[in-house]
Amino acid sequence: MYVFQTFSAINDNIQYTDEFEIFLLIPIMMIVIPMVYLIRIKLFDRFVYGIDLRKIDEELEKYDALEQELEREVQFYDYKKNT
Repeated sequence: MYVFQTFSAINDNIQYTDEFEIFLLIPIMMIVIPMVYLIRIKLFDRFVYGIDLRKIDEELEKYDALEQELEREVQFYDYKKNT
């Protein structure tokens, strides 16, 4: 964002400084701002709150695997019961 402002301040050929350049920045900022915010959230959670998202993901995967195993056992016993 500041590059456009600096360029328009240095370039003397521009008649109207910093009037419409902001419209060129909107698509770029729509991508950059969410990425920076997500990185900030991850760093803030890890270093301020002590939350490690990888450990939470590993624990959730463990619970999913256990749930799938229990569903297979239930299906096995239901099959045995019906035959």
